[in-house]
This record gives sequence, structure tokens and C-alpha cells, in this order.
Amino acid sequence: MSEVLHHLADTVYRDSVIEIVDAFVDEYGVPVTRAQIHGLRQISVQQPGSIKTFATRQGDRIQAKLKSVGPSKQAKLNGQVVFWKLVADLCQSRRLEWSPAVEAESWMPEELREENIPSKESCKSNEERSHRKRLKHRQKEWIEEWNAKHLPVFFQRFCTHYLYHLGKREDASR
Repeated sequence: MSEVLHHLADTVYRDSVIEIVDAFVDEYGVPVTRAQIHGLRQISVQQPGSIKTFATRQGDRIQAKLKSVGPSKQAKLNGQVVFWKLVADLCQSRRLEWSPAVEAESWMPEELREENIPSKESCKSNEERSHRKRLKHRQKEWIEEWNAKHLPVFFQRFCTHYLYHLGKREDASR
């Protein structure tokens, strides 16, 4: 792991996970099961680029299930839908005040930042369009590389902290 990743894992990611998970648990409890969390952990390690798709699919599946359950199960399922939306939002920039995607933007090289890449409309010549295309390609590669390294670390901490809360609830109910 790089020095930057170690630093972020032990500071920013740790603090953000605690804040995000604690706020979620305070509002919704722990509606997501241990098996679902292990699925998220596995996806985050094996296919970090698929976390958003996985979370969206989970949320959609639970949303469909909501239509066929009674009122007693709806609160838990609603909490699960919100949880998976949160996970998906954490994978996108500008969805939340802070997310791994927002953190990535702050570390992105200046020339690859969206505001420094010319718009399609401003590129008149083939050379300008080609330059823009190269920058967009480099930006995409940079984000994919960042996500491949950072999302697994972030979501491992996220899942671990959620499981901590789940364990506390299980102990309290014994």
C-alpha cells in the first residue's frame, strides 16, 4: 500500500466511516444482514469497480420485495434500501458531502480535473478534440486506478464498523 493510502486509511477513511455508519445506525438501526455485508466486502476486494452496480442491484431487489411483505417487515426493508443507496452514493462524486469519490477528486492531478478539461463545445479543431479525448482517457484511467486501490480499503473499514454495530445489537438482544 502506498504512503498516501496508508495515511488516508488511518485518518480520513477511518473518521469518515465512523461518522457515516454511526449516523446510519442511529437513524435506521442495523437492517442489513451479516451475509449482505460479507457480499459487499467480497465485491469491494474482488471487483471494486462493481460496487455501485452491486449496491444498486441489491437496493432494486429489496425495493421489489417491499411490495409483497406486510407492514411489520417494511421498516427493516426500507432501511436496507436506504443502506444500499448510501453505498451506491459513496461510489459517486457529488452525491454526498464526502465520499471516496470526492476524496479522489481532491487528490487528482490538476490537469485531469474536470474543470481543467475543455468542454466538447469549445473544441473546434481535430487537434483540440484529440487533446480533450486523451485527457478524458487519462482521467478515466487515473480514477479506475485510484478506485482499485482505495475502494477496497474504504469499504473494508465500512463493513467492519457496520459489523461492530451489528455485533453490539446481537449482544444486546441476548
